[in-house]
Amino acid sequence: MIPPLDMLPGGVLVTTLGREVRFANAFFRTDLGLDDTALVGAQIETLLTPASRVFYDTYLHPLLLNEGRCDEVQFNLISGSGTPVPVVACLRRADAPETLVFWCIMRADNRNKMYEELVKAQEDVNSHARRMQDLAATDSLTGMPNRREFERQARRDLRSADRAGHSIALLMIDIDHFKSFNDNHGHAAGDEVLRRFGATLMAVSRKGETVARLGGEEFACCLYDADQAGAAAFARRVHDSLRALVVEQRSVTVSIGITIRPAGGTRDLVALLKLADVALYAAKSAGRNCTMHHSDTGPTPCT
Repeated sequence: MIPPLDMLPGGVLVTTLGREVRFANAFFRTDLGLDDTALVGAQIETLLTPASRVFYDTYLHPLLLNEGRCDEVQFNLISGSGTPVPVVACLRRADAPETLVFWCIMRADNRNKMYEELVKAQEDVNSHARRMQDLAATDSLTGMPNRREFERQARRDLRSADRAGHSIALLMIDIDHFKSFNDNHGHAAGDEVLRRFGATLMAVSRKGETVARLGGEEFACCLYDADQAGAAAFARRVHDSLRALVVEQRSVTVSIGITIRPAGGTRDLVALLKLADVALYAAKSAGRNCTMHHSDTGPTPCT
Protein backbone atom coordinates (compact mmCIF):
# COMPACT_ATOMS: atom_id res chain seq x y z
CA MET A 1 0.00 0.00 0.00
CA ILE A 2 1.30 3.46 -0.93
CA PRO A 3 1.81 5.66 2.18
CA PRO A 4 -0.68 8.57 2.07
CA LEU A 5 2.08 11.19 2.27
CA ASP A 6 3.61 9.77 -0.93
CA MET A 7 0.45 10.81 -2.80
CA LEU A 8 0.98 14.49 -2.08
CA PRO A 9 2.15 16.69 -5.01
CA GLY A 10 5.01 18.14 -2.94
CA GLY A 11 7.69 17.08 -0.53
CA VAL A 12 7.16 16.24 3.12
CA LEU A 13 10.20 16.18 5.36
CA VAL A 14 10.41 15.67 9.11
CA THR A 15 13.61 16.62 10.93
CA THR A 16 14.69 17.07 14.50
CA LEU A 17 15.70 20.49 15.71
CA GLY A 18 19.19 18.99 15.65
CA ARG A 19 18.79 18.65 11.84
CA GLU A 20 18.48 14.86 11.59
CA VAL A 21 16.04 13.63 8.93
CA ARG A 22 13.35 11.38 10.44
CA PHE A 23 11.06 11.04 7.39
CA ALA A 24 11.07 11.89 3.68
CA ASN A 25 8.20 11.09 1.33
CA ALA A 26 8.44 9.83 -2.25
CA PHE A 27 8.78 13.38 -3.64
CA PHE A 28 12.51 13.23 -3.00
CA ARG A 29 12.76 10.10 -5.14
CA THR A 30 10.31 10.98 -7.92
CA ASP A 31 11.10 14.69 -8.26
CA LEU A 32 14.69 15.00 -7.05
CA GLY A 33 16.12 11.58 -7.90
CA LEU A 34 17.20 10.88 -4.33
CA ASP A 35 16.88 7.70 -2.28
CA ASP A 36 14.24 8.79 0.22
CA THR A 37 14.93 5.80 2.50
CA ALA A 38 18.64 6.63 2.61
CA LEU A 39 17.82 10.17 3.70
CA VAL A 40 16.42 8.97 7.01
CA GLY A 41 19.12 9.43 9.63
CA ALA A 42 21.10 11.86 7.45
CA GLN A 43 21.64 15.51 8.29
CA ILE A 44 19.56 18.17 6.54
CA GLU A 45 22.75 19.75 5.28
CA THR A 46 23.17 16.85 2.81
CA LEU A 47 20.09 18.15 0.98
CA LEU A 48 21.07 21.83 0.90
CA THR A 49 23.37 23.72 -1.43
CA PRO A 50 26.19 25.68 0.32
CA ALA A 51 24.29 28.96 0.07
CA SER A 52 21.13 27.32 1.41
CA ARG A 53 23.06 25.91 4.37
CA VAL A 54 24.09 29.45 5.29
CA PHE A 55 20.46 30.55 4.84
CA TYR A 56 19.33 27.74 7.14
CA ASP A 57 21.90 28.60 9.81
CA THR A 58 21.38 32.36 9.79
CA TYR A 59 17.65 32.60 9.13
CA LEU A 60 15.60 29.39 9.21
CA HIS A 61 16.99 27.79 12.35
CA PRO A 62 16.80 30.97 14.49
CA LEU A 63 13.27 31.64 13.23
CA LEU A 64 12.18 28.12 14.14
CA LEU A 65 13.69 28.53 17.61
CA ASN A 66 12.02 31.90 18.25
CA GLU A 67 8.71 31.70 16.41
CA GLY A 68 8.29 28.03 15.61
CA ARG A 69 7.41 28.60 11.95
CA CYS A 70 8.68 29.85 8.59
CA ASP A 71 6.30 30.70 5.74
CA GLU A 72 7.00 30.76 2.00
CA VAL A 73 10.79 30.62 2.15
CA GLN A 74 12.78 29.84 -0.98
CA PHE A 75 16.11 28.04 -1.18
CA ASN A 76 17.83 25.30 -3.22
CA LEU A 77 17.95 21.57 -2.66
CA ILE A 78 20.52 19.28 -4.27
CA SER A 79 19.05 16.70 -6.67
CA GLY A 80 20.37 13.19 -7.17
CA SER A 81 22.35 14.43 -10.18
CA GLY A 82 23.97 17.15 -8.06
CA THR A 83 22.13 20.08 -9.65
CA PRO A 84 20.41 22.73 -7.53
CA VAL A 85 16.60 22.67 -7.55
CA PRO A 86 14.76 25.82 -6.39
CA VAL A 87 12.00 25.05 -3.88
CA VAL A 88 9.52 26.94 -1.76
CA ALA A 89 8.86 25.60 1.73
CA CYS A 90 6.76 26.19 4.82
CA LEU A 91 8.22 24.91 8.11
CA ARG A 92 6.50 24.25 11.44
CA ARG A 93 8.01 23.28 14.80
CA ALA A 94 6.15 20.85 17.05
CA ASP A 95 7.42 20.44 20.62
CA ALA A 96 5.61 17.36 21.97
CA PRO A 97 6.43 14.63 22.65
CA GLU A 98 9.69 15.39 20.82
CA THR A 99 10.71 18.61 19.13
CA LEU A 100 10.39 18.04 15.39
CA VAL A 101 10.31 20.27 12.35
CA PHE A 102 7.80 19.54 9.57
CA TRP A 103 8.74 20.74 6.09
CA CYS A 104 6.20 21.14 3.30
CA ILE A 105 8.12 21.60 0.07
CA MET A 106 7.15 22.44 -3.51
CA ARG A 107 9.44 22.89 -6.45
CA ALA A 108 9.53 26.59 -7.33
CA ASP A 109 9.57 25.81 -11.04
CA ASN A 110 6.48 23.64 -10.60
CA ARG A 111 4.84 26.37 -8.56
CA ASN A 112 5.51 28.91 -11.28
CA LYS A 113 4.04 26.49 -13.80
CA MET A 114 1.06 25.97 -11.52
CA TYR A 115 0.55 29.74 -11.25
CA GLU A 116 0.72 30.00 -15.04
CA GLU A 117 -1.85 27.23 -15.32
CA LEU A 118 -4.04 28.95 -12.74
CA VAL A 119 -3.81 32.24 -14.66
CA LYS A 120 -4.70 30.44 -17.89
CA ALA A 121 -7.55 28.63 -16.15
CA GLN A 122 -8.86 31.97 -14.87
CA GLU A 123 -8.62 33.43 -18.36
CA ASP A 124 -10.50 30.41 -19.70
CA VAL A 125 -13.18 30.83 -17.03
CA ASN A 126 -13.52 34.53 -17.86
CA SER A 127 -13.69 33.75 -21.57
CA HIS A 128 -16.32 31.09 -20.94
CA ALA A 129 -18.29 33.50 -18.76
CA ARG A 130 -18.20 36.11 -21.53
CA ARG A 131 -19.37 33.50 -24.03
CA MET A 132 -22.20 32.51 -21.70
CA GLN A 133 -23.17 36.16 -21.29
CA ASP A 134 -23.15 36.56 -25.06
CA LEU A 135 -25.27 33.45 -25.46
CA ALA A 136 -27.70 34.66 -22.81
CA ALA A 137 -28.06 37.97 -24.67
CA THR A 138 -28.21 36.60 -28.23
CA ASP A 139 -30.94 35.03 -30.31
CA SER A 140 -29.46 31.71 -31.42
CA LEU A 141 -31.13 31.68 -34.85
CA THR A 142 -30.32 35.18 -36.09
CA GLY A 143 -27.35 36.16 -33.94
CA MET A 144 -29.19 39.35 -32.96
CA PRO A 145 -29.78 40.61 -29.43
CA ASN A 146 -32.72 38.76 -27.86
CA ARG A 147 -35.68 40.19 -25.96
CA ARG A 148 -33.87 40.37 -22.63
CA GLU A 149 -30.87 42.15 -24.14
CA PHE A 150 -33.11 44.51 -26.11
CA GLU A 151 -34.99 45.50 -22.97
CA ARG A 152 -31.70 46.04 -21.12
CA GLN A 153 -30.29 48.27 -23.85
CA ALA A 154 -33.58 50.12 -24.38
CA ARG A 155 -33.89 50.94 -20.68
CA ARG A 156 -30.26 52.09 -20.68
CA ASP A 157 -31.02 54.36 -23.67
CA LEU A 158 -34.13 55.74 -21.95
CA ARG A 159 -32.08 56.74 -18.92
CA SER A 160 -29.34 58.24 -21.07
CA ALA A 161 -31.89 60.15 -23.18
CA ASP A 162 -33.37 61.67 -20.03
CA ARG A 163 -29.98 62.97 -18.94
CA ALA A 164 -29.21 64.37 -22.39
CA GLY A 165 -32.71 65.68 -23.14
CA HIS A 166 -33.15 63.47 -26.21
CA SER A 167 -36.16 61.67 -27.62
CA ILE A 168 -36.34 57.92 -28.27
CA ALA A 169 -38.11 56.10 -31.10
CA LEU A 170 -39.35 52.55 -30.58
CA LEU A 171 -40.38 50.37 -33.50
CA MET A 172 -42.14 47.02 -33.59
CA ILE A 173 -41.64 45.01 -36.80
CA ASP A 174 -43.52 41.92 -37.91
CA ILE A 175 -42.80 39.77 -40.98
CA ASP A 176 -45.93 39.66 -43.11
CA HIS A 177 -47.70 36.32 -43.69
CA PHE A 178 -44.96 34.43 -41.88
CA LYS A 179 -47.28 31.63 -40.72
CA SER A 180 -48.41 30.89 -44.26
CA PHE A 181 -44.77 30.88 -45.37
CA ASN A 182 -43.98 28.28 -42.71
CA ASP A 183 -47.06 26.23 -43.60
CA ASN A 184 -46.34 26.23 -47.34
CA HIS A 185 -42.55 25.88 -47.36
CA GLY A 186 -41.64 24.32 -44.01
CA HIS A 187 -39.87 25.51 -40.90
CA ALA A 188 -36.42 25.33 -42.47
CA ALA A 189 -37.47 27.89 -45.05
CA GLY A 190 -39.14 29.94 -42.31
CA ASP A 191 -35.89 29.94 -40.35
CA GLU A 192 -34.07 31.12 -43.47
CA VAL A 193 -36.49 34.07 -43.74
CA LEU A 194 -35.84 34.97 -40.10
CA ARG A 195 -32.07 34.73 -40.51
CA ARG A 196 -31.96 36.77 -43.68
CA PHE A 197 -34.33 39.42 -42.39
CA GLY A 198 -32.33 39.64 -39.16
CA ALA A 199 -29.14 40.14 -41.18
CA THR A 200 -30.88 42.80 -43.27
CA LEU A 201 -32.12 44.62 -40.19
CA MET A 202 -28.67 44.67 -38.62
CA ALA A 203 -27.14 45.84 -41.91
CA VAL A 204 -29.40 48.90 -42.18
CA SER A 205 -29.02 49.86 -38.51
CA ARG A 206 -26.52 52.55 -37.58
CA LYS A 207 -24.81 53.75 -34.43
CA GLY A 208 -27.39 54.46 -31.74
CA GLU A 209 -29.93 52.09 -33.31
CA THR A 210 -30.54 48.88 -31.36
CA VAL A 211 -32.26 46.08 -33.25
CA ALA A 212 -33.35 42.72 -31.83
CA ARG A 213 -35.49 39.68 -32.40
CA LEU A 214 -38.10 39.46 -29.67
CA GLY A 215 -39.32 36.03 -30.69
CA GLY A 216 -41.14 34.32 -33.55
CA GLU A 217 -41.42 36.74 -36.48
CA GLU A 218 -41.43 39.79 -34.16
CA PHE A 219 -38.52 42.24 -34.11
CA ALA A 220 -37.95 45.55 -32.35
CA CYS A 221 -35.78 48.64 -32.73
CA CYS A 222 -34.79 51.37 -30.31
CA LEU A 223 -33.47 54.53 -31.96
CA TYR A 224 -31.58 56.88 -29.67
CA ASP A 225 -32.04 60.63 -30.22
CA ALA A 226 -34.59 59.99 -32.99
CA ASP A 227 -37.79 61.93 -33.69
CA GLN A 228 -40.66 60.95 -35.96
CA ALA A 229 -38.76 61.94 -39.10
CA GLY A 230 -35.73 59.89 -38.06
CA ALA A 231 -37.87 56.86 -37.23
CA ALA A 232 -39.71 57.17 -40.56
CA ALA A 233 -36.37 57.31 -42.40
CA PHE A 234 -35.26 54.12 -40.62
CA ALA A 235 -38.53 52.38 -41.55
CA ARG A 236 -38.04 53.39 -45.20
CA ARG A 237 -34.54 51.89 -45.15
CA VAL A 238 -36.00 48.64 -43.86
CA HIS A 239 -38.73 48.50 -46.50
CA ASP A 240 -36.32 49.44 -49.29
CA SER A 241 -33.76 46.83 -48.23
CA LEU A 242 -36.38 44.07 -48.49
CA ARG A 243 -37.10 44.64 -52.16
CA ALA A 244 -34.26 42.32 -53.06
CA LEU A 245 -35.02 39.71 -50.39
CA VAL A 246 -36.68 36.64 -51.92
CA VAL A 247 -36.89 33.22 -50.27
CA GLU A 248 -38.50 30.22 -52.00
CA GLN A 249 -39.49 32.59 -54.83
CA ARG A 250 -41.55 34.66 -52.39
CA SER A 251 -40.91 38.29 -51.54
CA VAL A 252 -40.47 39.19 -47.89
CA THR A 253 -42.27 42.25 -46.56
CA VAL A 254 -42.82 43.63 -43.08
CA SER A 255 -45.27 45.79 -41.16
CA ILE A 256 -43.85 48.41 -38.80
CA GLY A 257 -45.33 50.33 -35.88
CA ILE A 258 -43.61 53.41 -34.41
CA THR A 259 -43.98 55.35 -31.19
CA ILE A 260 -41.90 58.34 -30.14
CA ARG A 261 -41.04 58.99 -26.52
CA PRO A 262 -40.24 62.71 -26.28
CA ALA A 263 -37.52 64.02 -24.02
CA GLY A 264 -38.71 63.76 -20.43
CA GLY A 265 -41.47 61.29 -21.30
CA THR A 266 -42.25 58.04 -19.55
CA ARG A 267 -39.54 55.49 -18.90
CA ASP A 268 -42.08 52.66 -18.89
CA LEU A 269 -40.65 50.50 -21.66
CA VAL A 270 -43.53 48.02 -21.57
CA ALA A 271 -46.07 50.81 -22.06
CA LEU A 272 -44.05 52.30 -24.91
CA LEU A 273 -43.76 48.96 -26.69
CA LYS A 274 -47.51 48.49 -26.36
CA LEU A 275 -48.04 51.80 -28.16
CA ALA A 276 -45.68 50.70 -30.93
CA ASP A 277 -47.54 47.38 -31.05
CA VAL A 278 -50.87 49.20 -31.52
CA ALA A 279 -49.35 51.05 -34.47
CA LEU A 280 -47.97 47.74 -35.83
CA TYR A 281 -51.40 46.12 -35.86
CA ALA A 282 -52.79 49.20 -37.53
CA ALA A 283 -50.18 48.68 -40.26
CA LYS A 284 -51.30 45.07 -40.63
CA SER A 285 -54.92 46.15 -40.82
CA ALA A 286 -53.98 48.70 -43.47
CA GLY A 287 -52.81 45.94 -45.81
CA ARG A 288 -49.31 45.18 -44.46
CA ASN A 289 -45.98 46.17 -46.03
CA CYS A 290 -46.30 49.64 -44.57
CA THR A 291 -45.48 51.71 -41.46
CA MET A 292 -47.90 53.35 -39.03
CA HIS A 293 -47.05 55.89 -36.37
CA HIS A 294 -48.78 56.05 -33.00
CA SER A 295 -50.06 59.52 -32.07
CA ASP A 296 -52.41 60.96 -29.49
CA THR A 297 -55.24 60.76 -32.01
CA GLY A 298 -54.43 57.15 -32.94
CA PRO A 299 -52.26 55.40 -35.53
CA THR A 300 -51.50 57.39 -38.65
CA PRO A 301 -49.67 56.41 -41.86
CA CYS A 302 -45.97 57.15 -41.80
CA THR A 303 -44.59 58.45 -45.07
